[in-house]
Amino acid sequence: MRYLHGHPKALTLVAYLIAFVAVGAIALSWGVAGFLAAWHHLHPLLLAWVGGGALVGLFAYIVAYRALMHFDDGPRLSIPDAIRIVAHGFGPFVPAGGFDVDKRALHGLHGDSCEAGLRVFAIGAMELAVLAPAACVAAIVLLLESDVHHVDESVLWPWAVCVPVGFVVGFWLIDRARRGVDPRRAGLAGAWGRAVRGAWMLADLGRQPLDGWPALLGMGAYWAADILSFFAAARFLGVPLSVPQAIVAYATGYALTRRSLPLGGAGVTEVLMTFALHW
Repeated sequence: MRYLHGHPKALTLVAYLIAFVAVGAIALSWGVAGFLAAWHHLHPLLLAWVGGGALVGLFAYIVAYRALMHFDDGPRLSIPDAIRIVAHGFGPFVPAGGFDVDKRALHGLHGDSCEAGLRVFAIGAMELAVLAPAACVAAIVLLLESDVHHVDESVLWPWAVCVPVGFVVGFWLIDRARRGVDPRRAGLAGAWGRAVRGAWMLADLGRQPLDGWPALLGMGAYWAADILSFFAAARFLGVPLSVPQAIVAYATGYALTRRSLPLGGAGVTEVLMTFALHW
């Protein structure tokens, strides 16, 4: 791992090669005619949404990241530091994924490896805790529509049922377990303790509006902007998505988020998002 961290340029080339191979394989299987035809009739507004949504989403993530890191007496990151950490974590040159960047950076700033691990777990949990309810609502809307033959219901029912059940069961388990865990223990017991404390920190965000809501609102703005970018890209290529379809497709493809995957999700994200969009 030390060798990989020491060769970011080579890793970046490998990541782009993996992504290029994945996209090329998809294109050869599905055809490139639609992609090429889309550029014959440019829609500048849609292209502006694609780029603008991605850019706005990045800055919204930085807002959420800073708010969560400072929450509950955590380190106060400067804006330049937060930009560097977040941008580095999204980069295609991180062999262990963006959360590894977060942990190493927070450990260096805070001086506490355990606290860094708690906050890294909390940021990962917050990503999905904000995206999953939106996908749940969108899936329910699609299920209630009279004509859903164009959507694979095997994608809709898990979002509609498992998200609310998962929230209830998850927080019940965390509430029972949090008093008896020690996040500073070694091995699996310590990992479980950090996961429980990190998830409970996420629950505390909602109970402290002035301190916690900037993180939740920032994360919500990040997902909204990125989904808008995805929706505009699909429309540019002639894919007739409705808003609920775009949300469910996006959330299914991002069940493993880019920052949680090695090399910024190169290859994996392209394949998962393609299958999710098809389903």
